[in-house]
Amino acid sequence: MAVQLDDKTEVTVPLKTLISVIGAIVVASWYVFSTQTKISELEHTVMLLDERFVGYTKQPSRSTTEIELLKKDFEYIRKEVNDLKTKLK
Repeated sequence: MAVQLDDKTEVTVPLKTLISVIGAIVVASWYVFSTQTKISELEHTVMLLDERFVGYTKQPSRSTTEIELLKKDFEYIRKEVNDLKTKLK
């Protein structure tokens, strides 16, 4: 395969080299596409895990300690008892 650039210059590329270059381009493009797909899947997985973690931490027993929950319950019961005492008087 010979190509003339001007009257005196001729460039030739062996068919074996041309096939090797095209093959390398195909393999490189497949590798890039495959890597981008894997990165996209991993980003999606991380996003789902982040959402699950946020939901996990927003549960009452996860965001506060058990002592804080007991304190809140105690204050609520104390208020209810005081309300009942005032009603009975």
